[in-house]
Amino acid sequence: MKKIVKFAMVVVALIVASCSEPDDSGIVFLDVTPNNIKGVWRMQSYDNGVELAEGTYYYIVFDRAERTFVSYDNLGSMGQYTRSGKYGIITDGAAIIFGDYDFGLGVSDWEHRYYIRNLTEDSMVWVAVDNEELVTVYVRDSLPEWIEQKKE
Repeated sequence: MKKIVKFAMVVVALIVASCSEPDDSGIVFLDVTPNNIKGVWRMQSYDNGVELAEGTYYYIVFDRAERTFVSYDNLGSMGQYTRSGKYGIITDGAAIIFGDYDFGLGVSDWEHRYYIRNLTEDSMVWVAVDNEELVTVYVRDSLPEWIEQKKE
């Protein structure tokens, strides 16, 4: 009987914790859903607080309806690199995002799956499932006009 009561208390705690209500600081945390992450996000920091070097950028745009993404960056080259693919979200106790790139000749999985933590209207934190030292912070933004957007 004690096990059932404990289990019920854990379930209730998880349900209450997942609600989109302010915490003690007044910040409203959102459920991790395709609707709540749709739009444009800019990488603010990676590897647990390392800021992007001046002149570098990484943007990712999530489409809610199609469960697709397009990313734009210049992290590994002098020019812009554009990637696209599909993503998914698993919410089984913790929200995990995963995806694959569509390179036209085949599909390649993202290097990691990520827990999405502290999702608000303006920011979210990704933590690699297989290496919690890999922490990336994204802030909601808009694509700059100078980004060469992928043509459909």
